[in-house]
Amino acid sequence: MPNFWIRGISTFASNSAASTPLVLVDGIPRKITDIEPDEIETFSILKDAAATAIYGAEGANGVILVTTKRGKDEKPKITFKTEHSISSPQRLPEFVGSADYLGLYNEALRNDGEPALFSDETIEKFRNSTDPDLYPNTDWIKELLKKTTNNHRYTLNVRGGSARAKYFVSGAYYNESGIYKGNPTDKYDTNIGLDRFNLRSNIDMDVTSTTKISVDLAGQYLIANYPGSSSSSIFRSMLITLHTVFPAVYSDGTVATYEQERGVNMRNPYNLLMNSGYTRQWRTGIQSKVGVQQNLKFITKGLSAKMNISYDFDATFKSIRSYNPSRYHATGRDENGNLQFAQVVSGTPELSDLKDNGIEANKKIYIDASINYKRTFAEKHDVTGMLLYMQKETQYKNRATTIP
Repeated sequence: MPNFWIRGISTFASNSAASTPLVLVDGIPRKITDIEPDEIETFSILKDAAATAIYGAEGANGVILVTTKRGKDEKPKITFKTEHSISSPQRLPEFVGSADYLGLYNEALRNDGEPALFSDETIEKFRNSTDPDLYPNTDWIKELLKKTTNNHRYTLNVRGGSARAKYFVSGAYYNESGIYKGNPTDKYDTNIGLDRFNLRSNIDMDVTSTTKISVDLAGQYLIANYPGSSSSSIFRSMLITLHTVFPAVYSDGTVATYEQERGVNMRNPYNLLMNSGYTRQWRTGIQSKVGVQQNLKFITKGLSAKMNISYDFDATFKSIRSYNPSRYHATGRDENGNLQFAQVVSGTPELSDLKDNGIEANKKIYIDASINYKRTFAEKHDVTGMLLYMQKETQYKNRATTIP
C-alpha cells in the first residue's frame, strides 16, 4: 500500500503503518487500494483533534472517510466506462558511450601523470562497433526498458431501486503492464504485470418505517507477476554496469557475465531480468458488512440507534520458479572467427521446480454500535450526543490477536 500523510509524520517508528492515517470505508477500517474509483460517492479528510477524537489513538494521524455509492429510488441506470492510458518515464539518466567513456578514462589518467590505459585503436573498435561481442557499447536502459507502457480499466455499474429497496452493483477489471521488455526466449513472462477484478454490491432495505437494514458485499481478485530479481536490484545494476564489459547476450545466444561474479554489484542486469525466473502472486479479498439503523422516536424525538457488523477475509498465495543458467565470458575468437568462452557459472538449462511460498491469510471482525441523539429546541438550540462502542478482532493465519 502506498504511504501518504495528512498531518505529517508523527512518529519515526520503523513501521510505516504507525504514521499513516486511518482509512474507513463505509465506516469500517479497510485498505483504500481495494476500492475502484467508480465505486466512491464521497471522500472526506479529518485532521483536527476534535473531529478525530472518537477514533482514539488510531486517528492520531488523521482519518480518511470513504463512502461508496448506494442505490436510489429510480429506474435502473446502467453505466459502462472504459479507460486506456499510456505511460512513459519522465526522465531517465543518459550515459556516454563506450568509446567516449574510455577516452575520458585515459584523460583522467593523464591528468594524474599516468600513462593511458586504452590505445586509440581499441577505442575506435568500440566506437565503430567492429565486434559488438568483444567491444560492446551496451545501453542497458534501452536493452531492458520499453519507451512506454499502458493500462486499461473497464467498469460496469447498475444503480436503482424503489422506495423500500435500493441497490448499487459494480464490476470492474483493471490491467497494468510494467515497463520492462519481454523475454525474447518466451520461457516465461519477465515483466511486472497486474490483473485485478473488483465486484461490489450495496443493498439498502426499509424493513419498517423506523428500521433500515443494509447489506454490503465486495470482493477483489488480483494476479500479479514479477521477475525473479527485485526491481531495485535490476535498476541498480543498470546504473552501475559499464557499457564496455559485455553485451546483454552474446550474438550466438550465449549468456554473458563478468570474468568473475563477485558480489551483488557484479551481475549482468540483463540476466537479473531475463534469466532469474519469476514470481506469480494471487490475492483474494472479501469484505462484508450488515448494518441496522433504528429510529427510537417512540422513546423520545431525535433518538436513534445504529449497529454495524463486518467480516473481512484476505488471502495471498505466491509461487516462485527460479532460473540459473550457465554463464560465460568471451575471451576472444579462434582462427575461424568463432567466439571463445570461459565458463564462469555452471547452472541448469531449465526452470526450477515450483516453489510454494505458502499462503498468507487474515480475517477481521469489526463491530460497532452507537446511540445517537440530535434535536433542536426553540428552533435555535441544537443538542447532539453520541454513545459509541467498538470492537475488532484480527486473526493472522495460525495466530490470533484480539484488539479491543
